[in-house]
Amino acid sequence: MHATRGYDRAEKATAARDDREMHRSSLARKVRASASASGSEAEFVRRARDTGLLLRPRYAKNTTDVVVGYSVAERPTQGERPIWFGGGTLASDLKLGELRQEWTDSPQSAMDAAAEWNAAARNRRKVTTTGPENAVPGAQVWAEYTRNATELVERLRALPKDDHATWAKAARDASGAFAAWSYRIEAVPGPLAATAAELSRTAQLRAPRAHGKPVPLPSIAGTAMLFMAAASKDKTAAQTALMVQLINTAFAVYEMHVQAGRTREAQRIRAVVTEQLAPFTATMPKPVLVGVGEAPAAGAAPTAADIGRRGMAPVRPGSVVPSTSEKAKTHQRTGRDNGPVLDR
Repeated sequence: MHATRGYDRAEKATAARDDREMHRSSLARKVRASASASGSEAEFVRRARDTGLLLRPRYAKNTTDVVVGYSVAERPTQGERPIWFGGGTLASDLKLGELRQEWTDSPQSAMDAAAEWNAAARNRRKVTTTGPENAVPGAQVWAEYTRNATELVERLRALPKDDHATWAKAARDASGAFAAWSYRIEAVPGPLAATAAELSRTAQLRAPRAHGKPVPLPSIAGTAMLFMAAASKDKTAAQTALMVQLINTAFAVYEMHVQAGRTREAQRIRAVVTEQLAPFTATMPKPVLVGVGEAPAAGAAPTAADIGRRGMAPVRPGSVVPSTSEKAKTHQRTGRDNGPVLDR
């Protein structure tokens, strides 16, 4: 019997590094999905724990209730030790300070968050078991968020390519939606995870404070919540309608990079959408109408399968994305999101 080949020191180092990167990408997907789906810091902690993550808060010096950072790890198998990563080492926009820009801020929300962080640190039960993460989205909620996403794509057409803060925000929200859907239906990271990872690159700003604040646009942050709350892993027509607009958002980011002369970034997004996401979209059912009782609008957005078959179109003068359906309505919601309130 022949002996199996051993590994030299360099190969062992490479294997260890690759394993560490697998951990990092898996953690980033779950953290991004949980953060994008949450309207508060306490909700984020609970959602992240629901995905199986271990969370460890970093407290301000000489305090046990002022959280200034965090680390996460996958729950290890018996006999193994967790591999911890700081939020900022996953991605710059996953630092706790950056995540907090998207959440409600009040004395009560700070107290609620501290309580959940303390419970996570001690591996105790969640403090609240009746949070928004337990809400059930109805069919109309999917339609309303699809409208928000449709209007976002329309607004991105007129957005200057050098408005880095707003482009980063749009890419971050779209990335969070794909990450949440990936977590929900992909047993191992697949095309949805790859799309989320590629869009997240655009969300990374070297000096976020130097770019000012994003201009107000229709929010699609809540779409991550919808995918996380989906009752089944089966693909649905409502998901298809929403995905069409998420893909159109990716088109917008892609063509923004083209127009800005960032060829490498554009090619990376084009490759992941056409080579990985396109075959996935071809398996989606036909989309539902964006509103109850409405007829299809002239020039309505193509189905996800159509997008998958045609690939990315070339840049057109004066337009960064394909034609989309009718103007969307913006629905007010308390907190950071403009989406509808969920049914309980």
